[in-house]
Amino acid sequence: MIILIGAALVVGTVLVVWMSRISEVASRVLDGAAALAVFLFFVTAADAVAETLLHDTIFMTEVHRVLANPIFLASGAYLGPYLLARIAALPVYFKYRKG
Repeated sequence: MIILIGAALVVGTVLVVWMSRISEVASRVLDGAAALAVFLFFVTAADAVAETLLHDTIFMTEVHRVLANPIFLASGAYLGPYLLARIAALPVYFKYRKG
């Protein structure tokens, strides 16, 4: 299973890099989607923490509620390849920026 997940991460990363390189508009759309994904990811996590504190529940029971949340899963799944693609592009960016 871990090999499949790693392969999907690589494919997603290559797709993000490729789409960003072929079109400035696609790059901006991917950036906007990442900003929205970060927002949703942290709002979902913060909601779980707030619910835990307000209801004085054991956090381990709340973790499962967060991990089963489709918004949390989808935003996290998008952020993995997106962030890896952006990090991988940094050396290229700095090489051409200095030159």
